[in-house]
Amino acid sequence: MIRKDIVVNVSNIETRIALLGDGLLLEYYIERPEQSSFVGHVYKAKVLNLISGLKAAFVNIGLDRNGFLPLTEIPFEDFSDLFESDVELEHEYRPEEIKLKKNQDIIVQVTKDSYSVKGPRVSSYISIPGRYIVLLVNAKNIGVSRKIRHRRERETLFRIGKQIKPEGMGLIVRTAAARAKADDIKREVDVLKRNWEQSLQQAKGSAPILLYREPNTVIKTVRDLFNREIRNLYIDSASEHRKVLDYLNVVSPRMKSRVKLYSDPQPIFQKFNIEDQLKSLQERKTWLRSGGYIVIDQTEALVSIDVNTGKSSKEKQAERLAMSTNLEALKEVARQVRLRDIGGLVVIDLIDLEKKENMRRMVREFRSLIYDDRARYRIGGITEFGLLEFTRERSRTSVTHALSEPCPVCKGKGRISSRQSTVGHIERWFINNGATIRGKTVELRVSPRLADYLSLNHTVTLARVSKEYKLILRVRGDYSIGEGDFKVVVI
Repeated sequence: MIRKDIVVNVSNIETRIALLGDGLLLEYYIERPEQSSFVGHVYKAKVLNLISGLKAAFVNIGLDRNGFLPLTEIPFEDFSDLFESDVELEHEYRPEEIKLKKNQDIIVQVTKDSYSVKGPRVSSYISIPGRYIVLLVNAKNIGVSRKIRHRRERETLFRIGKQIKPEGMGLIVRTAAARAKADDIKREVDVLKRNWEQSLQQAKGSAPILLYREPNTVIKTVRDLFNREIRNLYIDSASEHRKVLDYLNVVSPRMKSRVKLYSDPQPIFQKFNIEDQLKSLQERKTWLRSGGYIVIDQTEALVSIDVNTGKSSKEKQAERLAMSTNLEALKEVARQVRLRDIGGLVVIDLIDLEKKENMRRMVREFRSLIYDDRARYRIGGITEFGLLEFTRERSRTSVTHALSEPCPVCKGKGRISSRQSTVGHIERWFINNGATIRGKTVELRVSPRLADYLSLNHTVTLARVSKEYKLILRVRGDYSIGEGDFKVVVI
């Protein structure tokens, strides 16, 4: 049994949360005021336009970017009775038959944060999560967490859910409810229902308007992660520690004894050896214990992961070496995609295997390795080219993007123009513009690295340009000039 702990570091700039398993970093969350997640927030929005080709609408929710609302995310029964609207949704419908119109008001919930150039994705299926229950505001079904495997437990929880389900609503029983009393679950349903009804009181205002706000990251972590598997929750902030205790006092008083206020002078992330582990989050290459390694590259459309044997030599037979390295790599891949919160399409280039049974084993092993991940997966088989493909649900910006930003020199490409190519650009600039500056004194400003390269390798080129256009040409290294760029200044 893995011993799990949650470590929370709170500062004026950011809040950092780490989930550890036997001291190894499994999940990492970071919240900053300027990078707050909007997932879970509910808004009264205004429809801006409908795109028939996409079968979707763009709605104004009051953020910098408009929300993207697929027509399939609009339930049979909407909230039109709350607004002055003559629009009615069909109960028996196809997406293209939904009657929305411009400037119509509609209640939506953010399901995915903005990513790259895309705005937030929203849905009109509203769900309010609690510790034991997710209340489905405009759905009527009852579900039980797939992580509760015991048949009798599932049946018992389903019966409880059926008894306590509010009229006209649905609910999903979460994993934490397996050890909870029926009265505690019912009390939470009543609280969630009351909170939602209070939020609806604001719906009479003009759109766009925020109706319901998800709690901060610390409380969400306690709600979603702090379960019977967690040994202790350490927090280095007295105020957040008090908030957590107040929250648990309502939902699960027995868990309060596991919440520890950390007050040692040594920073909490250093105490638990988290800082060193965080350094590897931005590295492309991750080494395996056997000497092999994986390389992770993220693009706009997909994430590619390459598996290599590297210095591994513990197996002499090629098939056994490939098998052992692939298994070790898949274990690390499962941890890294969860830790970095990688989403979308992921392709793993495994080391080639000859036996089909070994390929099938790879897929079975990967399914078991990702079981603890709360995100949704869809796993394909291994293709004839040795690629294992899967998709992982993405709801927020990946940790890699939260911790880094595009390089101002290469603009996120990861490579810059070679020095020789830049010299070619400079030469062509003088060919095109030399006549306009003939006979003048000019200064060629480049990066210090390129200035050294020009003075050592291209003095003949510079002399030829000076002679042809009768220039007094000076080369100056300028740290404000990026690699691959240059500036010509007439003195």
